[in-house]
Amino acid sequence: MSKDWMSALKMVPIEWLLEGNNQPVKYFTMRDLLDYRANDSELIAARESIENYKPVQKILQKQNPGGSWMSRDKPYLPKYKSSYWQVMLLGMLGMNHSNMQVQHAIEHLLTFQHPEGGFVEFMEKGARKEYDIVRKRNLAKNKEVSSFEEWAPAKIREMQLSCLTGNVALALMRLGYSEHKSVNESLKWLVEIQNVDGGWLCPYWGAHKKDKHGCFMGTITPLDAFSEMPKKLLTSKMMKTMKRGVEFLLMHRLYKSDHHAFKTINEYWLLLMFPQFFYDILRGLSVVTKLGYTLDSRIDDALANIMNKRLSTGEWPVERTHSGAMHVTTERKGLPSKWITLEVLRVLKRVIQARGQLELPSI
Repeated sequence: MSKDWMSALKMVPIEWLLEGNNQPVKYFTMRDLLDYRANDSELIAARESIENYKPVQKILQKQNPGGSWMSRDKPYLPKYKSSYWQVMLLGMLGMNHSNMQVQHAIEHLLTFQHPEGGFVEFMEKGARKEYDIVRKRNLAKNKEVSSFEEWAPAKIREMQLSCLTGNVALALMRLGYSEHKSVNESLKWLVEIQNVDGGWLCPYWGAHKKDKHGCFMGTITPLDAFSEMPKKLLTSKMMKTMKRGVEFLLMHRLYKSDHHAFKTINEYWLLLMFPQFFYDILRGLSVVTKLGYTLDSRIDDALANIMNKRLSTGEWPVERTHSGAMHVTTERKGLPSKWITLEVLRVLKRVIQARGQLELPSI
């Protein structure tokens, strides 16, 4: 178990990450930072203990008998409490399809995959509720109202989102479904809808009709999904798609405008967040380094930003959370974060092993 990369850092809090109160972090630390072999009995035991993690238990306790959370017909809303978000989170927390409740959740979510391959906010039953609202509003304004049969297919297709599809495909792979046909279909769809600049937009969503520039949120989730796909399952088209997508992020230094003197695009992207459903520089760094872009100097400003956030005791804090909007609280804002620290160290390990050292610009 190699620890050579740690010598380039000071005060790597490995023992803290290995504490038993956060079973998933302990497992991932052993697997990703300490390089335990897949058949190591200690690593297997650590993985099996993940079901004992309190947030995992609370999420599973909230699940409905049919495999859903909250509304059976609307897996997207409300955000952070409905079915999509629980499956994403269970994937982040290290669960897998050996758990029957996870299997039921996946069976339920797969009914919301559009024939084209993307995942949607709702199907016909959920669309009916939306239609009733739209119809009532239009009638009050004396506007023409199309039939549900005409309106619903277009609306369902419109709500086929690239950001959602990337996150769901990523979760499915983390949960052990990499070879499932639904994952392949979702990735093929993401290849087909990639934007001309290498990023992604939600292709049919009304709010993006006039947009030409790729969306960072729409881009990071497909790339994260592609980065999780076993190499043997990646097609040549997927490889080209990944290369174009990474270049989109790198040309922006992961958080800067390439057309306005490289000013920061969004200050919120600089904040460290867990659970990670959206975009920030740590997720950007995680994805591009997983895909092998550790020597590219265009990641250095983002790396320097991350290093500047390190606490004097060697950990990194969580700066944004969804606490209060979720079924569970994993960590509290402002405190040292095992999840953030784990992810930063994964990134740093890749960079240091590739470069042999860690020299970054001052920002």
